[in-house]
Amino acid sequence: MKRLCMTTLILLCALVASAFGGPQGSGTLKGKIETEKGKPIDGAEVRVLRSRDRSVKEAKTDVNGTFSFELVPDDYSVSFDAEGYQGGTLVQMQQVEEGKETVVKTIRLSKVSHRTSLIRGAVFDSVGASLPGVNLKLVRVPTADEEKDRKKVGSLSLSYTTNSHGEFAFRVPSVRARYRVTATLNGYKLETKFVDVNENESVPLSFSLEPVKK
Repeated sequence: MKRLCMTTLILLCALVASAFGGPQGSGTLKGKIETEKGKPIDGAEVRVLRSRDRSVKEAKTDVNGTFSFELVPDDYSVSFDAEGYQGGTLVQMQQVEEGKETVVKTIRLSKVSHRTSLIRGAVFDSVGASLPGVNLKLVRVPTADEEKDRKKVGSLSLSYTTNSHGEFAFRVPSVRARYRVTATLNGYKLETKFVDVNENESVPLSFSLEPVKK
């Protein structure tokens, strides 16, 4: 009788452990990155941002331009970047379901001019810890001289999601210009900064986001 009770207890503990402590099922998110002419891009950086907890996973494309993630079921945003090409973030969220494969529509990147300027940096919280999964939006705005002369400027809008170290980078045309960059993350106050860039210049930029008071 004691042996039977002990066996039953062990079985119950195993069931509880599998229900609450066992690994959660996953799904696959995969896709391909190519040039405008359909050639695969090797070594492109791909980041996925989980909708629920804003966690970030990173991968690089292989020689065939393909990437693949094993992910907990949820909605994910997909960002990408490759040297010499214009990166960005897909507008549509990608849904990953347990035991299923989600294939992202082939991403085709446009080449940027050989000469570009760079705006790069990182996002931190109020105590200096890096913040992954922050959404950054860059928009071209008139410089002081352009506003004075009422000069019409070309439109440019780019998006970026910070990586696991809170870092970001925007490649922009190598011309004198001003940009407005806005950083947003759930639970934090948004922050906007303006940055002036000259030809063939690398400009550092950092954000320190304050938490929203509850």
